[in-house]
Amino acid sequence: MKLGVLPLFNEVNWASFAIDHAMALCDKLLISEGSQFVAFPDIPEKSDDGTLDIISDKQKQYPDRIEVIATNRKHGNYRKNQCANYNRALNYCEIGDYLVCLSGDTFYLDVTVDKVNQLMRDGKMDYLEVELLRFIFGFKWTFGTQPAQMILKKVPALRFYPTSRPAGLGPAKVALPGISCHHYTWVKPKARMRIRMKTSGFYGGMLEWFDKNWDNIELVEGKTFEFIRKSFTVKRYDGEHPSVLDTHPWRHVEDIRRIER
Repeated sequence: MKLGVLPLFNEVNWASFAIDHAMALCDKLLISEGSQFVAFPDIPEKSDDGTLDIISDKQKQYPDRIEVIATNRKHGNYRKNQCANYNRALNYCEIGDYLVCLSGDTFYLDVTVDKVNQLMRDGKMDYLEVELLRFIFGFKWTFGTQPAQMILKKVPALRFYPTSRPAGLGPAKVALPGISCHHYTWVKPKARMRIRMKTSGFYGGMLEWFDKNWDNIELVEGKTFEFIRKSFTVKRYDGEHPSVLDTHPWRHVEDIRRIER
């Protein structure tokens, strides 16, 4: 079995596409719905932006393939809650099954979907490591890459540690060459991104940085901006996108900040 695990909270702009993408990869999808931000009581526990309606519609579209569970909220630290959700997902699959780690804004290119499905059918892969290409303010601009382990075969020692870092993996690693997954990291409405910066805690001062800099980042080829303790360079992207996103309303928008106001 191929089990997808997809955390969703207030992802009305991405949830429909993320679920369709998951259905191309998974036999069954486990959606962990709700806010993991226990330390922020002003943030609702469940999605309140239309995400729940999308999930309900998708359950009807894909009968018996989608199960929704409430997100873990046992811990004050949301990264521990994220980790607990992944560990709970392991209880829904058997040894030898594949766990497909998904997110609401991360998508494989079509050719990669075919490749990883074949790898899972072959059953020889213990885990897949890919490089995520990160997008900013739309489909036409990127700001770097990051590595991630996205598909894991369940073995007895497999466990996750905060946030969703796996340990106890099998030895058979597969790394696909080149960019194989698109992460639309900063392609969100301003209010949604502000929640992300407010709750992250990854670096100190993320919210202050956001309020000061978000509207001032210039989308110019080769333009560098400072993000807390890192520098990122904006690059133009005119390449391929996953076809599941062809109908996304921001597919051809240069900068979503211009249309949010």
